[in-house]
Amino acid sequence: MPGTLVFLHHDIAVVVDPDVLVRREVCARLQPLGIHALAFGSGHDAARQLLRMAPKLRAMPLPEQSADLDLIEIWQMLQVDEAASRRSLSVLPVVGLARQKGAMNSRSNPIQVIARQLRECHRQRKAAQSQVAVEKGKVVSPAEQRVLQLLKEGISNRGIASQLCLSQRTVESHLHRLFRKLEVKNRTELALAAA
Repeated sequence: MPGTLVFLHHDIAVVVDPDVLVRREVCARLQPLGIHALAFGSGHDAARQLLRMAPKLRAMPLPEQSADLDLIEIWQMLQVDEAASRRSLSVLPVVGLARQKGAMNSRSNPIQVIARQLRECHRQRKAAQSQVAVEKGKVVSPAEQRVLQLLKEGISNRGIASQLCLSQRTVESHLHRLFRKLEVKNRTELALAAA
């Protein structure tokens, strides 16, 4: 894949470039804008790794204020030095990329796979954030909401801790608070109460 590709969707960017130094530089320049940048050496590698990272991406909280990012300004900011301007660099909005129906397969274009994965993660993040208050009028914190979302997917406490980079003890504390708030006795009742 010639040059550098930056796929941008809300607050997440996927940087694809075979040169690790270029990837690091682009990620460093995106960080002050509040954009979480993920860097990969090829489009196929990005598509494969994003699929593996999907639970962590879905668990990320949405930014409190989402600024409208001008793609041209971002492109210009990434083209600061002369060496970078000689390199081909594209900033692509994920929403503008073609939507392909059907299941993802190995022959899918990696650009479409990356776009589809980022759109789906954002949709699920938005759905999880909108479900702040659960039944009985009890308010669930964002951290408890992330734990609850993974619990509903049937993931064990150890798996939740691993995906959210928490200790297993912290996950158990979140679950006990959720049990009290929703007046349930076990994980199954909790998953049903939050559905």
